[in-house]
Amino acid sequence: MSTTYKVLETDSDFLAAALSQSKVSVWYREEPDPVGQIMDYGGIVEGYSPETIKISDSWFFRKKFEFRLYIL
Repeated sequence: MSTTYKVLETDSDFLAAALSQSKVSVWYREEPDPVGQIMDYGGIVEGYSPETIKISDSWFFRKKFEFRLYIL
């Protein structure tokens, strides 16, 4: 089974995910690791700012993490 996802990057990406109540996971990306490591299985986007994203009552820095919206 193939897993497809969209990496959320822009404010409009996060707004669309919040409005659609889609589950977003949080991944830590290091340069030599092409896949990354899951940090949080995620939840609904509750808020966002230019520097941070709030998911399931936790804040994550945009520059440090990757946010994935899975497409079924």
